[in-house]
Amino acid sequence: MISKYHIKNFVKFLIFLGIGMAIMYYVYISQSEAYKQECILKGIAAKDCSLIKKVYSDFVHSNLFYLLGVIFLFFLSNISRAIRWQMMMKPIGIDAKFKTAFHSIMLGYFANLGIPRIGEFVRAGALAKKENVKFDKVMGTIVLDRLLDVISLLIVFLITIMISSGQILDFISGNSNLTAKINNIIGSKIFWMLIVTGFIGGIVFFKSKKFKNSFIGKKAFDFLKGIGEGMKSIKSVEKPGWFMFHSIFIWFMYFLMNFVGFKAFLPTSGLGLKAAITVFTFGSLGIVIPSPGGMGTYHFLVIEALKLFGVNGSDGFSYANIIFFSVQIIGIIAFGIIALFSLNISTKKLTDELQKQNI
Repeated sequence: MISKYHIKNFVKFLIFLGIGMAIMYYVYISQSEAYKQECILKGIAAKDCSLIKKVYSDFVHSNLFYLLGVIFLFFLSNISRAIRWQMMMKPIGIDAKFKTAFHSIMLGYFANLGIPRIGEFVRAGALAKKENVKFDKVMGTIVLDRLLDVISLLIVFLITIMISSGQILDFISGNSNLTAKINNIIGSKIFWMLIVTGFIGGIVFFKSKKFKNSFIGKKAFDFLKGIGEGMKSIKSVEKPGWFMFHSIFIWFMYFLMNFVGFKAFLPTSGLGLKAAITVFTFGSLGIVIPSPGGMGTYHFLVIEALKLFGVNGSDGFSYANIIFFSVQIIGIIAFGIIALFSLNISTKKLTDELQKQNI
């Protein structure tokens, strides 16, 4: 019998998939029109001018050696992430095995392909079940892990601005309508009134006895307590230098994934380190936006970033799809299926744990 919980998550999946596909369709249509114009200029017949066929051909003819290199770098980044996560859990009494930590991370990525951000909860639930520890304590370390990622992304973004300031300014000036709309919103009194009212209303609501005594309120405060314990763990890591090394290594691998990925596709093979860090930063922002695996949002921002370095939209669309399908689809699905077998946790047990946490 199908429960309300399964229906709720299926509806979530459909909503996020719909968002991702809608953005992807918009990107495809805009690039398809541009590609048709390009075909006209080159004297290519309309029947031979299909963007889908081009993407397929580009994918088939991309360099397999470099694509495998991209997946291998992704694998290395997650080895480091698993070790760093172990280091965060140890001070709060969770001595998790490396194998469990690594496969829980991969299972989380796998889940994110269906419903964005549910992967963090799946990751916590899998490790909590396998190691027989409290879900909230594990979740606290994952929130800390993601907080470190946000800080790392901000640092990378600042480095990108310093290195590629000319290209960033070109992107802003090339999207003047978007910039004007954002400025109008930020400059609106109504916008700030809504922000302040929402902030004050939120504080009053969360401090109310009604909320504190409710099921959601109790879960929220238990969750925050777990986060607090997770935050304490970073102060007590055994080897701070080793912890810092893994934090840098994770993001260095992400950057190398883009640089090596360039070599797999002829139109991007000549791009250098400056282009790699810019495309990497734009692509990372695309994956942060909640759509399945960054579908559509990743493609749009990677295409825009590549345009800054002279790569046309249709080639940018091909590159974005080559990397997206290599890592987000082939790599993550393969590692995710391996994780399911390795962890040997029934989907029912994992679902029961998430349902218990009201997720």
